[in-house]
Amino acid sequence: MASAEQAEELLGAQLRDGVDPELMALPAPARGRRVATMAVMALAVVAAVALLTGLRGDLAYYFQDSVAVNLGEATAIDAAALGSNRYVSIHGTPMASRTIEYSRVFGGDFAVFPLAGQRRVFVQAAVGERALQTSRREFSGRLVTMGELGGRLGAVRRAYEGIGEPVTAQTYVLLADEPPGSYSWALALAGLCIVFALINLLLLLRWFRPIRVRRRAAG
Repeated sequence: MASAEQAEELLGAQLRDGVDPELMALPAPARGRRVATMAVMALAVVAAVALLTGLRGDLAYYFQDSVAVNLGEATAIDAAALGSNRYVSIHGTPMASRTIEYSRVFGGDFAVFPLAGQRRVFVQAAVGERALQTSRREFSGRLVTMGELGGRLGAVRRAYEGIGEPVTAQTYVLLADEPPGSYSWALALAGLCIVFALINLLLLLRWFRPIRVRRRAAG
């Protein structure tokens, strides 16, 4: 017990009004640098939240039923049966004469083509052994609109406009061979965004909150 009292007396001797005078004597960080650091951390939080918002559709698709909804033949699809961000399967013959191929910087080569007899649904498939076999008539994957894909198919849309193909933001695209389970990356990326935003928020609160000095009453 005596040792604890001695330690408290020693600590009290080193502190003045509950604050270490040597710590308070240290020069404060430059205000400009402090503001810049706060701004960068705040922008990092905003960027993480914006990316998380952009992943909403991918996350919603990840939690879809793993059994594809069979829409039947492309030529007989009822427009009312079409819906965005669904896992579906469609039967139809690829039109090689209307195929547009493009490459992603980190994602490989893909082909986009309509199924014969209609122009409401196009298909995107990876260029490879399975993608453009003339015998392949069944395609399953994620059904979205051109508009929802944003700039990812911007060049493809312009190419179709150049050949007079009626492609709009409301035109559906079936992203072939992309079941809901293949979007686990979206869940991992969303978790990373949440962790990144929380860490920056906690550091902002811890490093830049004002220090309150409590003075003890005399006597």
